[in-house]
Amino acid sequence: MTSTLTFEFQPDIEGILSVKSELKEKDCEDKVLLSNLDYAESIFRNSLLSSSMRLVVVGEWQCVRIGTADDLIYTVVLEGGHVHLDSYIYCSDYVGESDIQSIHFSMHCCQNEAKSCFQQAKEAAKASKVQALKIVCNRFSVLYTSTNSPEKIVTIKTKCEFTFSFITVEGLLKRKCWMEKEMANRKVLLAGIEHLIKMFLTLPNPPKYNCKFIIQGDGEMIEISTSNKSQEYIILMDSESQKVSMYPSSWYKS
Repeated sequence: MTSTLTFEFQPDIEGILSVKSELKEKDCEDKVLLSNLDYAESIFRNSLLSSSMRLVVVGEWQCVRIGTADDLIYTVVLEGGHVHLDSYIYCSDYVGESDIQSIHFSMHCCQNEAKSCFQQAKEAAKASKVQALKIVCNRFSVLYTSTNSPEKIVTIKTKCEFTFSFITVEGLLKRKCWMEKEMANRKVLLAGIEHLIKMFLTLPNPPKYNCKFIIQGDGEMIEISTSNKSQEYIILMDSESQKVSMYPSSWYKS
């Protein structure tokens, strides 16, 4: 059973550091809690939301609550071996377009470069009258909900999409570094982008314009594309041999 510790500090950098200091003085042995507090410290270090939010940090057997706000709550929790950030934002009777604010997403790096999770949330709130709207983007989620008990939650799940004016090895390496940080558990997807980088480095005349690469694995897909997507390539890993292959196996002739 998880025990909850409540602190009256503001959930800013000073407040989080004060909580960590008190826990260490009490010889806290919950390593998950201390690690998640380190994560919270890193993402809320310069946040402008600190004075108006409550921060909940969940450990293995302890839970820490910092701040007293009731309508804007961020939760840091370990799921599947990776830290997740979940947000709960309470609105009036319905979720309106004005409720969706960019600052709510400011501590998150979106996985969709074509249309951010913030943009998708704004469009969904504008398109229809909903009592609850949830956006899931990699290890981040935000739930906008009315103070009443909503009968239905409209959920948007973003896809991972990297966009280029023209594809370069440097640009692919930059996205690979992002994946290693934000999607470290997606081993097959990482192997797929590594395979693509290797092909760009070793095969002559790789396509830089008018193309799209789809990498499939881990039950998900990544799309790497330029504005014109006339040439399409699929990168897959064989489940038996664990070998990554591209189809077609060579570049289209220009």
